[in-house]
Amino acid sequence: MGMEADKVKVSVEEVKESNPSADGTSVVVETASIVDGELRDTSIEVREADAPAVAVALLNTEADAAKPTGPNDLPDAVQCLAAGVVHGAEAGRVRLHLQFESGQVLPVEMSHAAAVALCHGLGEHTATPTGQNRK
Repeated sequence: MGMEADKVKVSVEEVKESNPSADGTSVVVETASIVDGELRDTSIEVREADAPAVAVALLNTEADAAKPTGPNDLPDAVQCLAAGVVHGAEAGRVRLHLQFESGQVLPVEMSHAAAVALCHGLGEHTATPTGQNRK
């Protein structure tokens, strides 16, 4: 019997929630998935280093998502519509929630220093001085 017969076909239908694993080395993603043709609740554990690639892959699963045409083009699914910030799980961290057109939210935790650097970078790229409100 070939290796193909041992493979399980999984299609993620909905990402319900994601949280760090107990030991902090991975992310556990709770989903509703079609496993070999049957809808099931599933838990998928992703190593922390692979989490960004998996998040992008999940966001790009929509059938009508635009395909990149050049090396610097991003598919529509990864263009963020909105973002929000809340306190992180640990002191000294913040959690950024990115909202996408598909309705999915991608939580990203970072240190306060990384959040400050992000604020400065956003200010530079949007020509809005940080710390000032646009009118």
